Formats: sequence, C-alpha cells, structure tokens
Amino acid sequence: MDSYFYIFLISMIPWIELRGSIPAGILMDLDFTKVFLISLLGGILIIPFVFFLLDYIFPIIRKIKIIDRLYLYWESKVQKRYKKYTEWELIGLLIFVAIPLPGTGAYSGTLLSYLFGLDRKWSFVAISLGVLIAGIVVSIISLGIDIIT
Repeated sequence: MDSYFYIFLISMIPWIELRGSIPAGILMDLDFTKVFLISLLGGILIIPFVFFLLDYIFPIIRKIKIIDRLYLYWESKVQKRYKKYTEWELIGLLIFVAIPLPGTGAYSGTLLSYLFGLDRKWSFVAISLGVLIAGIVVSIISLGIDIIT
C-alpha cells in the first residue's frame, strides 16, 4: 500500500489523529507538504462521520453495557477537560481541539459539540480550524523549528 495512504489512515485513528500521522510521515521521510495536507484531510473528514455515528448508530450500540460504560467514562473525561472552555462555546471548542494532546482532537471535539447541542455547521468550522492549528503545532514540534529566535 502507498505510504501516504497509511498516513491518511493514522490521521483518522481516535486519540492519535494527526498528532501521530505527521510525526510518522516525517519519520518515514515522506514529503512534508503532502503529509501535512493528507493528515489535515483525514482529521477533517472524520467530523461528519462521527456526527453520523453519534446520531444514528451510537444510540443502538450503547445498549451494550461495556460500550455504554466506555462511553460514559470518555464523556466524563472530555467534559472535565472542556469545562474551562464552555463559556466561549465555539471558540472554546476550537481551542480545545487545537491543543495537540491525546483526548482533545476532532473526535472529542465532535462529541462535545454533540453533547452540548452546538450548531453543527459552526462546530464543523471550529473543529476543522482546531485541527489545522493542532497540525501546525505538531508540525513545528516534529520538525524542530525554532520559532523563538
């Protein structure tokens, strides 16, 4: 399989997302611009997919006790991390997703938007911009760019 396809798949894995795909692409010595754009695309394409899952499929599979417990655990963790951003709604959502830490990416941002009933179109924009900012931060760190001097 093509190396860039692997980068795309890595960028769509929950909790790894582009935080893992960008460094992986750099370690694989792939063209950075392509790696960045493919990782960004993967991170943004999952947003409508996650909304679909939350709307139609998730209520059905939550009837399985272990999945419901995992969901409730994840929900409490995400809400706890997001609490400090709730006053700002969409700006807070953008900042939350932009922080390149595990548990603060597009999946968690989409879940938060769903839980708090935020407008889907504006949530998509905020989450996408957050993914972009996280990608830039991860790229700067991964490439070792010295932005202070």
